[in-house]
Amino acid sequence: MRYQKIKPAAHLAPYVECYFAWEKADALAQPLRIESPPTGFASMVFSYGDPYYVQTEKHTTLAPASFLTGQATRQYELELNGRIGMVGIVFRPAGLSTLFGLPMYEFTDERVALPDVLGASLTDLHEQICESPSVAGRVTLLEQFLNRQLLRRGDSFDRTDYAANLIVDKYGMLTVNELLDDLYVCRRQFERQFLQKVGVSPKYYARIRRIGYLCSLLAQQHWQVADWQDFIFQAGYYDQSHFIREFTQFTGKRPTLYLKDNTELSQYL
Repeated sequence: MRYQKIKPAAHLAPYVECYFAWEKADALAQPLRIESPPTGFASMVFSYGDPYYVQTEKHTTLAPASFLTGQATRQYELELNGRIGMVGIVFRPAGLSTLFGLPMYEFTDERVALPDVLGASLTDLHEQICESPSVAGRVTLLEQFLNRQLLRRGDSFDRTDYAANLIVDKYGMLTVNELLDDLYVCRRQFERQFLQKVGVSPKYYARIRRIGYLCSLLAQQHWQVADWQDFIFQAGYYDQSHFIREFTQFTGKRPTLYLKDNTELSQYL
């Protein structure tokens, strides 16, 4: 099983966090369940492997062959069977809205088939991705697609993009007041624009980003924590009870149980 992240071209970096490819040519011997906490990023995903299921708090559904997903506010699970093959674009928090003009609050905690959102041309793109013989070729198709869209929309990067990217770069460890001081804008106007372009409020997004950063630290440490106090401090939480409360709200599990359940998955991340 191979999971790759590929950096975008420099002119797309304000809008795109990375491309990804996840493949396993041989069929899984048994179903694989993977827990995915909120990350703070929206995405487009194109599958060329076997169908798989997504389980959320609300329901279990078969993932569309190609789909758009907005901000996740709760953990979800993937149930994978057979051959794994998917490639996608991970967008910076306001990137999808800026490039495609989408109201992102409509896509929070949702997966919507791409042709239903952006039209039949996305079906053609998906077919080209399925026919491409390599990850490099598939990523090239995605980057060309984004380049065409950027030419159509023009460079419309604005202060909402800047603020959302700053939250990402600071791992969610800043306040809305600090953002407002930097931007010199009205709070109500800023929060309205942020909801439109990101899908949640700036304060809530900072919480999502921080928990996403925390979970990425856990994955890098192969789900092993030697010193909880130091780890909590690194993640910007002011005490253990605050950390446990936030972690449980977003993942549905206390930290110790979450680590126990995910240790075996470190080989995949």
